[in-house]
Amino acid sequence: MKHATYIVRFDDICPTMDWETWDKVEKVLIAEGIKPMLAVVPDNRDENLEFGQENKYFWSKVRDWQKMGWSIAIHGYQHLYKTNNSGLIGLNKYSEFSSLSYDEQSKKLRKALKIFASYDIKPNLWVAPAHSFDKVTVRALSDLGIEIISDGFFKAPVKYMNMIWVPQQLWKFRHFRSGIWTVCYHVNGMKKKELDKICSDLIFYKKSIISLDNVLKNTPINSLTTFDYVFSIVWVKLIKLKRILSRLYL
Repeated sequence: MKHATYIVRFDDICPTMDWETWDKVEKVLIAEGIKPMLAVVPDNRDENLEFGQENKYFWSKVRDWQKMGWSIAIHGYQHLYKTNNSGLIGLNKYSEFSSLSYDEQSKKLRKALKIFASYDIKPNLWVAPAHSFDKVTVRALSDLGIEIISDGFFKAPVKYMNMIWVPQQLWKFRHFRSGIWTVCYHVNGMKKKELDKICSDLIFYKKSIISLDNVLKNTPINSLTTFDYVFSIVWVKLIKLKRILSRLYL
């Protein structure tokens, strides 16, 4: 019998993140044997991600996470939004990459990869800040050897634009009967109630949570279909509608 499986992703991982909150989440991940995707900002310059003192052991921790089988993603370069182009996903009208030239984007990505390499870390996928990147970003990533993107609103991973897209559709766990769903969290500044909910959900859903490596090794990944395309369009519209309704009822 088929059943839904889930990947867990944590964004905005950087030296000045909310370590008090993260330490509690990390303990649950390790205790339950969950291997998440971690979107690491290689050279954070975004003041909004400064939640405390810089952790001087940060890159050592990233290295340890990778050794544990956790997937490390390139989360942009400096997490600074430079344009108002929403790119391929069309969700947010601000971006660190979309609409910049190939040379500009490639330069940022090379610098990002150089930082990872200097700490003996090899990221294997891309997570764009604000879901904003374009065809040029995809080409630059491919040219630099990155072949996996954690994004898109499909029901399962697809091959598209010579890349493997592992969709990221959720920001909290929801019960589904089928599909592969990535649940994305941002722990910075999280309230205790939210933190408790994340930890309890991780424990509750642990038998259905799989790693990115597991997906890539054991899931047939087909080319993008018309169904995938339509599903993604509808999903984006639902996200935007939910945002509008949440603002109306604030």
